[in-house]
Amino acid sequence: MGGYTDTRTRGQAFVDTGRAEICALASRRLESARACAAELHCDACFDDYRRLVESQPDALLIEVPHRAQDEIALWALEAGFDVLIGGCLSSSVENGEKIAAAATGGGRLVETGYQRRYDPAWEEIRRLIQNKTLGEPVMAVTMALWNADPHSWYYDQQESGGMPLVHLSYCYLNAVRWILGTPVSVAAVANRKAEISRGRVDEESCAVLVGFENGAFASATASYLGPEGMVDSRPRFVCTNGGILVDLTQPTITISRGDGLEERSWEMGPSPFVRQAERFLSALETRAPALNPPGDALMDLRIAAAVSASIREKRTVDLDGLARREVR
Repeated sequence: MGGYTDTRTRGQAFVDTGRAEICALASRRLESARACAAELHCDACFDDYRRLVESQPDALLIEVPHRAQDEIALWALEAGFDVLIGGCLSSSVENGEKIAAAATGGGRLVETGYQRRYDPAWEEIRRLIQNKTLGEPVMAVTMALWNADPHSWYYDQQESGGMPLVHLSYCYLNAVRWILGTPVSVAAVANRKAEISRGRVDEESCAVLVGFENGAFASATASYLGPEGMVDSRPRFVCTNGGILVDLTQPTITISRGDGLEERSWEMGPSPFVRQAERFLSALETRAPALNPPGDALMDLRIAAAVSASIREKRTVDLDGLARREVR
C-alpha cells in the first residue's frame, strides 16, 4: 500500500524473488492503486487500507508518508499481520515505541526499509571494520544532497517527521551505525534557507557528528538542496591501518592499505531490495527477525530526535540520557 513509485519498486522486488505475489493494493487515490497493480499483475485495488484483509494477505508492505504510516502499521499489527515498512520505523520515538511494543506483544515481525544492510558491498565493509582488518575504526564521512520536491510530503515536518529522520538516516547513517556499532552521542547544526514557510521541515540541511561506543565517530551531512551536477561524495571509512571508499553507483568498494589500493566488486546479482524481500519472506517462515527489527530501528528515531535537540539547545546530546528521559 502507498505511493506509486516506492510501492512499485518494493512490490516488484517481492515478485522478483519468485516466492511471492502481490494480492492487493490500497492507495488513498484509487487510480494510483490501479496503475501500480497493473504493473504488478494484481487485480484487487482499494482506496481504504482496511479492506486489504479481504484478500487474505500473509504480510503487508507499507509505503506511505510517515504520519499515516504510524496509523497503518499499528492497525496491521493489531490485525495480526507481519509488516515490511519501506522506510524508517515511525514518525517519532513515541510512535515507534508503540509499534515495537505491538509487534512484540502480538508476536509479529516488523522489518524497516534500510536495504543497504543487504548490499554485498556494505556487508563487506561491515565485515572488514568489525574484524578490524584495517585496524581500529576512526571515522566515517558521508554527504547526501537530494533536491527534494518542496510540494511533496518529504518537506512537511508533521507528515514526514523531519529531514534527519527521512533522509539522513537513509543516506547513510543507518548503514554507518550498523557498521560502527553502538552510537552514544550526537551533536548537530542545521539551517533552513530555501523553503522557510510555516510547516516546512525544521532542518532543511544539517551536519551531524555521532560518537560511538568504540571511540569512532561519523560525520554526516544531508540536505534537501541538491544543485545540478553536485552528486553525493562517496562515503568513506577511515581506520588506523587503511580505509574504505564506497562507490554509490555499483556494488564496488576501494580498500586502502599501506601497500596500495584494492578494488572489490560484486557481480550484478539480485538488488538489495530483492535480497531484503527474500530475507523477509524467509523470516515469515522461521519467525526469526531480519536485519532491521524494531528494537534496532528505534535508534534511528532517537538519533533524529537527538539531532533536533542538539540544534535547538546548542549542545551535544547523550543518547543514553535521552532514552532515560523518554522512560520518565
